[in-house]
Parts: sequence; structure tokens; C-alpha cells
Amino acid sequence: MKEILGHTLQPSEAALWWLGQAGYIIKSSGQVVVIDPYLSDSANGGVAGFSRAVPLPLQPEDLKADIYIVTHDHLDHLDPVTIGGYRHKSDTMFIAPRLAAKKLQSLGIPSGNILVVNAGDSITVNSITVTGVFALPTAKDVIDTTGYLIRFPNGRTVYHTSDTQFHPVVLDAAPSNPDIMLVPINGKWKNTSAEEAALFAKTVQPRYVMPNHYDMMPLNAENPEVFAWFCDHHGLPGKCIIPGHYSSFTWGEA
Repeated sequence: MKEILGHTLQPSEAALWWLGQAGYIIKSSGQVVVIDPYLSDSANGGVAGFSRAVPLPLQPEDLKADIYIVTHDHLDHLDPVTIGGYRHKSDTMFIAPRLAAKKLQSLGIPSGNILVVNAGDSITVNSITVTGVFALPTAKDVIDTTGYLIRFPNGRTVYHTSDTQFHPVVLDAAPSNPDIMLVPINGKWKNTSAEEAALFAKTVQPRYVMPNHYDMMPLNAENPEVFAWFCDHHGLPGKCIIPGHYSSFTWGEA
């Protein structure tokens, strides 16, 4: 976290670090945004195939962000262990859809630090605009699942699709031409598959697309090179970036 906070950027730049699964830290314009960090092994449920397969990048108590976004209330996205250990609950603004926001409050996040942003809503915090984007929930217990488009004051944009099913309405509702698109490729439990994610990206036309939700659990895995192949196959050459865990990806103006 010290390396991230100390990471130097030009005024027009942004940087992103993949935490594994669907979790990211994004830095730009002097602000740090974290989305869906999974910094524990709480989702394994005693089943070896769901145990954490990659080491922790940092402990929950070391995490620090200006804005903390949650897309839905599944353990690998809204992790009670990560929230429980997070030490900056009163200094961070939390953004989540309505049901996930209630869960955050039950986990000790002050109500005044929680902003409910559902699909179609938009809010600006510290000059960063966060817009809720429609996602098709993958289970009835997360009916409020929401993707998010993050726009920094220097114009850098990141679209996190959240977990979502592949559907024409999802494609129609998605933003066009973000800098970065972050999309699941595991193709299990109703999530987009590698080819569906590539077709999704073809509709969105981001500058870069990065796969997620394929690395953390053996029973929920996919080969990201398959996604990269489908991106090329469907006319997205050079757009697919497969980031390493915890390595920075920095970009600026087109």
C-alpha cells in the first residue's frame, strides 16, 4: 500500500493494481479508489476448490482509500473480513447498491459514509464521478448487483462490469469507450464466459479490456489466454491486457 500511495503519476495519468478475483486499486488525480477487494479466504466455506489460490497482496488493516466501492454482497466482493480489518471506516466514502449498502452498515461502516448508487444513479465525490451501470444479477440474493463507471477529473475512466450475465440489455446499458473495462471471464454460476466477455468488450469498445474472476479459486477458474484469443478473433487486437497480480498498469491520454 505504501508503494501505491507513493506511486508517481503525471496529471493526465491513472494507474491500476489488480488484487485478484474482481478487486482493484485505482489511483489518479491524487485520489485512491478501491473496488471489491477480497483480502481473506472467507469464501472457501470449507470447500478446498474455493480456497484462496493466490497470496494476499496486503492485509485488510493496511488498505487505505478515499473511495471504497462494492458491486454486490457476495463474499468475494463484499468481504466481511476485509471490511472488519479496514481501519479507515470514518475517513473513507463507501459506494454500493442498496442492499450491499445495508450490509456495509451492519458491518460497522458509519451511515454518513455510505452512498447508495444504483444502476442509473451518478454521484461525485472528491471530484470523482461514479455512475451505476446495469448488471444482470447472477443470483437472487444479489438482486441489486451494479456495475460502476469511474471518471476521474483528468478524464481517465474505468468501467467495472461487476459479476453479470451476458444479455442484450447489459450490452445496451454499458458505457461506450471507457479507457479500461474490467470484466469476468469465468463462465460459471451465470457469469460471462471468455467468449461472452470478448463480445461484451466488442460492444463497449474500451481502449483496454482486462479479464478478472478467473484466478482465485480452483473450481471457478479459466485460462485468460482463451479470453485474449477471443478478443483477437472478434476484432479487438491489442486491446486485451492480462495484468499480473499486484503490478501497476499506468495509462494516460489516448
